[in-house]
Amino acid sequence: MPQPSLPPLPSLSRLNKLEQTQARERRVFFIWKDPGDTPADVERDRLIAEGTARADDEFIHIRWRRPDEK
Repeated sequence: MPQPSLPPLPSLSRLNKLEQTQARERRVFFIWKDPGDTPADVERDRLIAEGTARADDEFIHIRWRRPDEK
C-alpha cells in the first residue's frame, strides 16, 4: 500500500524573501530650518510618527535665513 506523500518542507528561499521584504535601504531626509520654525527635532519626530520616515533614516538639518534677515 503506498504511503501518502508529505507536504514539502519550506525552502530557505522563502525565508530569504521574507527577510528581504523587511529590509529597506536607508533614506535621506532634508529638513530646512528657518530660525522662526519649530525645532528640527520636532519635524524629525513628526516624520517618524506619520510613517513617512523611520528612526534609522538619515536626517540632514539645513539652517537658512531669509534675505531680509541678518
